[in-house]
Amino acid sequence: MPDILFILVLALIIFGPKKLPEVMRQVAKFMAQFRVMRDDLKRQIEGEMLKIELEERQKPQVTVTPSPAPLAISAPPPTEKTASPSENIPSAG
Repeated sequence: MPDILFILVLALIIFGPKKLPEVMRQVAKFMAQFRVMRDDLKRQIEGEMLKIELEERQKPQVTVTPSPAPLAISAPPPTEKTASPSENIPSAG
């Protein structure tokens, strides 16, 4: 309350008693316009958020079910078998 009273007394001193009502009307108009613009912006933001939310809901719901992991059985990697010299000799028989 003391802050508002100080501002009013200061405005009265600066603008004088004749101009003060006119200045206060202009300030009130500015504040009303500011509120209207603020509410409009708030409404636009909420509308865009709602639109985005509806678009996300309309997207097909793709659910990925994880397939069971196959049991890993570790086996030694296949090795290339090299023929020994005795296996390459045809048997005489």
